Order: sequence, then structure tokens, then C-alpha cells
Amino acid sequence: MDLFSLKGQTALVTGASTGLGEQFARCLSRVGARVIMAARNLEKLETLSQEIPNTMPLQLDIADKNSVQRAFEQLEEREERIDICINAAGVYEQTPVFEDDLKNNFEALFETNVFGTWSMIKKVAAHMKQHGLAGSIINISSVNATDYLHPNRAGYCASKAAIIQMTKALVGELGDAEIRINCIVPGLFHTPATDYKLQTEEQRVEIKRLIPLHFIAKPSDMDGTILYLASNKASPYLTGSVITVDGGISWGGAR
Repeated sequence: MDLFSLKGQTALVTGASTGLGEQFARCLSRVGARVIMAARNLEKLETLSQEIPNTMPLQLDIADKNSVQRAFEQLEEREERIDICINAAGVYEQTPVFEDDLKNNFEALFETNVFGTWSMIKKVAAHMKQHGLAGSIINISSVNATDYLHPNRAGYCASKAAIIQMTKALVGELGDAEIRINCIVPGLFHTPATDYKLQTEEQRVEIKRLIPLHFIAKPSDMDGTILYLASNKASPYLTGSVITVDGGISWGGAR
């Protein structure tokens, strides 16, 4: 029995144009899933879709309810059936408390990270229930939501913490529809979004010092976790769980 085979399954991955979202799409495709890659940058998705087998690009801005509505209407028109949804789309901005928030960064963080994730959950859960699918929803939070807090990140920390509580609060309602929901809490992974802090050897050495496992993860280091949560064969009894994948950095002993 192959616990991690997803042949015959369809996964929707938001934030799939880069970083962890892109790697999730690659990983799920390799184990047989059809992957709908969703993001704002359609051109980038189309390029990736030519490279990654059995994938389909879908333009989607999770912060725009109309965009989410249109995307699901398209999926229904194409008779797609979503078995797995990974909510990887998110934004990061600093929100210093003693500076004017002229760009409304705090609100923007919640528009995407919280309200956008909520819109996706509502739509995909309704889709799964309507079509009688025993689905798996996987939300992506951050160690900045829990134990690894930083100055100037109150908005980001709060928005990612909301995702964790949203996951836990939905267990009962979704369980009645045979839908599992879980959350991953990543630490530092080397992606385009984090490259700015990993450009010099000095930076990398300092960060490795803070991580108990003493290495900086690649996006592919998340493959096992995402497959475990996505597969109903591998994790049939797991819902409402929050899995931290951070090399131990949230332990805090090195700080």
C-alpha cells in the first residue's frame, strides 16, 4: 500500500508561482496528483505549468472575493473536483508600532493572510461537501505566529496566528462533512522571499547558529509533511493538528 500516492486526486495550491507553494505543486505532481496552480501572476504560472507535469494554471488573488468567486466558477465549469487544498498564498510586511502606517500594511496583511485564507476555505469546503469529497485542507502559518516573535512584525504575527486558530476552530464543522483541516507552521526556508537575509556567508552562519539542527531548509524539505497531510491514506485520523517544521528554531534555546 502506497500511503503517499495521490493518483486520481486533484489538488489546488494557492501561492503556487514561487517559494513553498511552487514546491508543493512540484511535490504533489510527482506522486500522481493533478495540480491546479493558483496565484496572481498568470504568466509565471503558465511557464511553470509547462515544466511541471499534470498541472493547470489558474489566476487567483485570494484577497479579492470576486477573484475567488470567478476562480471557483471556472473550476465548476471545467468539472474539476478538488480533493486537496493547500492555502500557501500570503504576504509579509513590517508594521512598526511607532511609525505611521501610510500604506495600511496591517490591514493588507489581514486582507490576504486571514480574510483571503478564510474565503478559500469557505469555497473549497463547500465544493468538497457538494461533491461528496473526503477532502484535506492544509493551511500555512509561520513560527512568527507562535514562539518566534520579532519587533516590527505585529501585523504579520497576528495574521498568521489567526490562521492557526481558524484551523482549530473549523475541525467540528468540517469533520461533519468528512473534511480534514490541518496547519503547517514553517520556520525559515530558503525561498525567493527569504533570500535577502541569506545572501552572505556571515548571514547564513549566524542563522544556522540559531537553528538547533544547524542547517537552512530548502522548500523540498517540506515534501514529507505536505504529503502526509494531503493523503487520506497516510493521515486519515489527523485533523485540527498544527505541525511545526522549523529545525527547532522556535525552541528558543539558542537566542
